[in-house]
This record gives sequence, structure tokens and C-alpha cells, in this order.
Amino acid sequence: MRGDAAARARAVRRAARTALAGLVAALALAVGSPAHAAATPDDPDERLFTVDELAARLEQDPVLVQQVLGNGDADGAEERIREAIADADVPIYVALVADPGGLADRFPSQDLSTKLHKRLGDGYYIVQVSESILMIDGWGVPDPTSLSLARNDATEVARVANDHLEEGRPRVTPPADAQIAAELATGGEPFEIDPDRAVEITKLPGNVAPPAYSVLDDDPDPSTPGSRAVVATVVGVGALLVGLRLLLWLTAPKRRRPTRTVARTTRELELAPLVARANRETTRLSREVADAPTGPNADAAVGFLGAAEAVLRDLETLAEPEDRQYGVQLRDAVGALVLAQSGQFELGRAKRKTDPGRYRPCFFDPLHGRAESTVEVPGRTAVEVPACRRCAAAARDGGQPDALVFGSPARRRPRPYYEERTVWARTGYGALDGELWSTVLDERAGASR
Repeated sequence: MRGDAAARARAVRRAARTALAGLVAALALAVGSPAHAAATPDDPDERLFTVDELAARLEQDPVLVQQVLGNGDADGAEERIREAIADADVPIYVALVADPGGLADRFPSQDLSTKLHKRLGDGYYIVQVSESILMIDGWGVPDPTSLSLARNDATEVARVANDHLEEGRPRVTPPADAQIAAELATGGEPFEIDPDRAVEITKLPGNVAPPAYSVLDDDPDPSTPGSRAVVATVVGVGALLVGLRLLLWLTAPKRRRPTRTVARTTRELELAPLVARANRETTRLSREVADAPTGPNADAAVGFLGAAEAVLRDLETLAEPEDRQYGVQLRDAVGALVLAQSGQFELGRAKRKTDPGRYRPCFFDPLHGRAESTVEVPGRTAVEVPACRRCAAAARDGGQPDALVFGSPARRRPRPYYEERTVWARTGYGALDGELWSTVLDERAGASR
């Protein structure tokens, strides 16, 4: 009897899968049109390149943007980025491309940068592959870590400034992100860009994020026969899809879902550039506080400024990489940078139409910038934390977010910073504590007693 029931269930599942595949094909035919078709492989610039082919293209032209990351204007993006790097004193390579395959599961953009460097030589590499994030690396050039941090700050300024333009927080598109990074790299140290210029870049026609597309938006008059047919087809086929998926769920054998684990890799941060960056941002905050009108936001910014300065006072003499104190100072340098960024954000709150609340960095890695949503920590159900877009997507998909793992002191099993016993771990660098400045100052006052 049990065998007959199992056989019947398998037969039902096979029939449901067959019907599901047919309905998906029918839905694609019902709503598809040449105007919305993807780029054809006949376009030589849109085919999938190997790493060697990408290197050969970049050797001829240091900028390559494919439509998959071109925001609908790949040629325009290439032209704007080429103009941005025209006066650079060092080589700058920019590649926004489809994943060529064979890259590391974690940090594929960084892996591609490394492979391109082996083929092309020293320079800055501004690289993003599809389904990944933009990464900045450099060899034989000044301080790529500070360049990356400066780009994070500039894109965050642009996001905040554009917050009123549409519902939610508009994303900085890959071409805009790469152009900002390219202009910073061309300008050289100390890697500064006028905030108004960063905002201007994100508002250029080819860099603006397009509105979400819906096939139902094509016909403004929903009463026409064509639109009624599309609506009826989409709704009817969609209902059948839901029903068949439910049938597959109910008849599927029950299995415990395995938890995907990823080996932790350490973040190779350099202390001196990180401290220099934190000092610059703290100095900037000090100037902004001096010019800010009085009020609760200015008072909070003063608190963040005082905490950042207190942390930086302990970083005036830097430890050597082999010293145990080096790891402590790395953690503190990140903290000082986040405190300065939090103070700057606090001053900007008073200028906003809607109050976004205190600055909350990505819990998993505060160097990712401001959090965009909340998500459960993998392995800790019911514990939700602020996270950037990429970390949130990874956690929801059952994977491991790109957590900050310090390489010093060395451990047999690298672990995320938030599993350590520090004030930064307890507060998530401010992701879990809106009064980070007060907590940090209290912690340091207690340690001095």
C-alpha cells in the first residue's frame, strides 16, 4: 500500500512538472515582445567573454561595459568613464561584464580583478561581474583600500541626496558607481570628490536607475481588448502556476533543508590607510559641526565627533602587523570611521523631508555602508539585523553574507567580528546601537578607571 501511494505521488509530481513547464512557456509567449527581448548574441560586445578575451579587450581599450550592467546605455557609460580616466597618471581598468565563468563563489568580481592583473599588469581595477558587487583593487598604485572607502562614502552621499526623488532609497547603478570610482582614482590621493559632483553623476541620463518594468504598463488604457487579453492571460496562467507549485509542494518528499556553509575568509585591511581615512572623515565632520545650526541633530553629531576623536587618540602610534595590538587597532580604526560617518549623516537628517533615523551600517560588514533593510542572521532565527542589499540577499537565499573577518590576530577558524568580545561586536558598529558614540565613550571611561 505504501509503495502504491509513493508511486501515485511520483506520477502526480511528473504530471505537474510537465504542466508547469508548458504553462511557463505559454506565459512567456503571451507577454513577450521584440521590444523587450534581451540583447542578441550577434552583438560582438554582448557575448560571453573568457578571462583571456576580456584581458585582450581591456589591453586595447581600458573600459568595457556590457549591457548586462550598462543600465540600458552601455556605450554611453563607456564614453563617460573613458573621459573620467583620460588624465590619469596610472593605468585604470574598468570592466562591468557578464560573469565569464570559473570565478570564485565568494568575491567573483575581486577574483576577476586578480586574474586580469596577472595578464595586464599593475594599475587600479574597477570590476563588477553580473550577480556580484563592484570591487576596487590595485597593484603598484597608491592605496587602493582608501580609494575603495572613498567610493563607498561618495555613493552613500549620492543615495542620501537622491532619497526624495522616488519612494525608497534609489540604488546607485553600476555605471554611476564605476564612474565615481574612476574619477576618484584619476584624482589620486587623498581620493576626494565634491559631494555635489557625486550626486550629479548619479543623475546623468544614462546613470539613472530605470523604473521597474511591467508588461501591463505598455497600454495606458486598460479597457482596450488587447490589454484585457494580456491581463486575463497573465492572471489565469499565474493562478495555474501557483496551483501547480502548491501541488508539487504538497506531494514532495519531506527533507530537512541543508544549511549552506561557506568557509570564512579574512578581510585584508591595512591599518595606516584606514586610520588616515578615519582622520580625514573626522576632520570633515569637525568642520561641518562648526558650521551647523544648533539643534538635537547637531548635538548628536558632536557626540559622534567626540567619540571618533577619542578612538583616534589611541591610534596616534600604530602597531606593526606582527604585534597583537595591530588587530585591536584595526577594529578601532573601522569604529572611528563609522563614528565619523554617523556624525555626518546626523547633520544631514535635519535637511531631509522625512527623517530616516540614525545611521545604521550593514551589521555584517560596516564598511559596506548604510543598511538598506533588515534580515535574520543565518543560524540565529528571530534575530533581525540591518544589512546592505547584497548581504540581505545572501542571507535570505540561505547563504552566508559577506561578513567582516579580521585577519589579525590569526585564528585557526576565522570568525566574523560580531562573534568577538568587543564593544564593536556588541553594538554591531552601531547597527544595533543608535547611541554608539555614548556607548564607546562609556566603554573607554570604564577602561581608564
